[in-house]
Amino acid sequence: MFDDLITEMKGFLMAPSETFGKTRGKSLGAAYQYFVTLLVIFTVLFGIVVVSIGFSSFTTMVNQMTVIPIVGVVMAGAVANFSGFIISLNVFFVYLMFLKLLFGIFVLGFITHAFVLLMGGEKGVRQTVKTTMYASTPALLLGWIPFVSIIGCIWSLVLLVIGIRENHGMVLGYAVLVVLIPIVLSVIVIGLGSAVILAFMGAMSALIPHF
Repeated sequence: MFDDLITEMKGFLMAPSETFGKTRGKSLGAAYQYFVTLLVIFTVLFGIVVVSIGFSSFTTMVNQMTVIPIVGVVMAGAVANFSGFIISLNVFFVYLMFLKLLFGIFVLGFITHAFVLLMGGEKGVRQTVKTTMYASTPALLLGWIPFVSIIGCIWSLVLLVIGIRENHGMVLGYAVLVVLIPIVLSVIVIGLGSAVILAFMGAMSALIPHF
């Protein structure tokens, strides 16, 4: 099983078109098992990074504050308890992220399939959801590394295009549109939402009398 996982990982990274073809006949359950395995590995590594960064930032802040003698005496007693709270908070954040990705992959697959249908895809929603799970390979393998994670996300988008083309027999241009249109719409919605919030805050500040 582990050998099959490594083989599929290498395949999606090095020969995606061929590997999507080989996994086309696999069940949705097998694809989800593959995704969850990588998700668990990603979550553990990401959790270690988040906890390390959070604890390091907290330690730096404490060291800066303890330069002042009185503050240092007060802080010394609270550091142990509060550091534990910081670690617990980071772990809870990672746990929530794990649950979000665990179930969110289906939401992402369904949304992607809506655009697959618009572009004429006829292979069914299962193929789209499976493609979405397999395409997440680079994001899960590299997403826990600061700054490098952006490469993994872009790589996953490229794999998603390839997978949609292969699994739905779609021309490359349509497959690109399936991936790009939701991204563009999301950017537009976020931009409009930000503009509305800024306009509302500006209007409220104008109504508040200045002294």
